[in-house]
Amino acid sequence: MPTLNQLLAEQVKVISGAKAALEAAQNQPPTAAATIAARESSIADLRARIADLTEAKATLAARLDRQIAGYQAEITTLEKQIEEDKKRVPDQPTPPRHRKPKGREK
Repeated sequence: MPTLNQLLAEQVKVISGAKAALEAAQNQPPTAAATIAARESSIADLRARIADLTEAKATLAARLDRQIAGYQAEITTLEKQIEEDKKRVPDQPTPPRHRKPKGREK
């Protein structure tokens, strides 16, 4: 059975080897295939964003169209009510109000 120091020594060797391999890979310039893959990934991400924004735009436009149609219907209804009110109550002059004389009355 290995001792604790032996286990730690083996882990240090493995970690040191992995660290050296990682540093060597980072120091080398990326390959053309890696660059192409990164750009393709960026393109796919941008296309997904465009699709999401296009869908959001369509949803928002539909919602605004519904609101506008509702307001236009309300305007039409109110205009009809105004016309009906005008037909029911003919234009009559406002009766004069009795005014009290200013100053003291004797």
